[in-house]
Amino acid sequence: MNMAHAFREALVSAAIVAVVVVGLLSEVSGEQRSLSPEQERALKPKNTFRDCNECPEMIVVPAGSFIMGSSANEAGRYDSEGPQHTVTITKPFAVGKFHIMVDQFATFVAATSYHAGSKCITVEQRKLQEREGRSWRNPGFAQGGNHPAVCLSWNDAKAYVAWLSRTTGRSYRLLTEAEWEYAARAGSTSRYSFGDKEADLCRYGNGADRSAKNRIQGARSWPIAPCNDGYAFTSPAGAFAANRFGLYDMGGNVGQWTEDCYHDSYAGAPVDGSAWTSGDCTSHVVRGGNWHNPPRDLRSANRERGTVDGRGEDIGFRIARSLTP
Repeated sequence: MNMAHAFREALVSAAIVAVVVVGLLSEVSGEQRSLSPEQERALKPKNTFRDCNECPEMIVVPAGSFIMGSSANEAGRYDSEGPQHTVTITKPFAVGKFHIMVDQFATFVAATSYHAGSKCITVEQRKLQEREGRSWRNPGFAQGGNHPAVCLSWNDAKAYVAWLSRTTGRSYRLLTEAEWEYAARAGSTSRYSFGDKEADLCRYGNGADRSAKNRIQGARSWPIAPCNDGYAFTSPAGAFAANRFGLYDMGGNVGQWTEDCYHDSYAGAPVDGSAWTSGDCTSHVVRGGNWHNPPRDLRSANRERGTVDGRGEDIGFRIARSLTP
């Protein structure tokens, strides 16, 4: 072996060692780094990533088209779910695999000193009312750090995604209503992403069921799913099966704020997956249903409304992120 060849081989070996050492140090420190533009472009549907240690885990959702809303003969349908219309989402995007959790919102609050209020609408002693001393820290029932954060307004959700965008240098945001339904359906056209049977709800999400009926005061009269999901109030992230896009709790557990201003119907709604930001924007769309909703309200097409500063024990949020083109 000549000297030049030996020198080149030594350099290559040193480079390999350096890469391995850096990788090991990264594993030891637990440091999470954002993907490079090239890595981001190489992502495939259902691939997951984080932009930092405390950042939510994101999953890639493919581009595609779907029929938004419910048909006139769908069981449990509300008038606000029509008219049905085709929406085309031309680019893949990333969606939070889970709701924003208590610990994740706590990280934001610790970093910014953000105040998310000390009042929340809760049901206690069989009465629905806004109560002092209720907040995402104490919604009136026990939660762990991996439970979805609740008692958060649309304004609170917007503050979180603005902070996460500043912190990571990436484009985080709320899902549009169309993106939400597309992600929730995951290619399905049935009432739920898994089919039409209410008895199967407890495999895929946390709604009003026998657990709630047996353990919550005043729940005896609730319409419930004919099954037992094991949770009376919120459940930990990922406690149930994911849909076909790999997303958890798209139906039930906690309602999810979207970017869109609320309208009573889809007449004039965007068909490109963008947010509907015209009209009266004092109220925004909430999707997904929650832990005390009956089967009717856990359908993929169901939609609710909430004021921008309203906080409820059953509403949190999930985030989205645009990907490098």
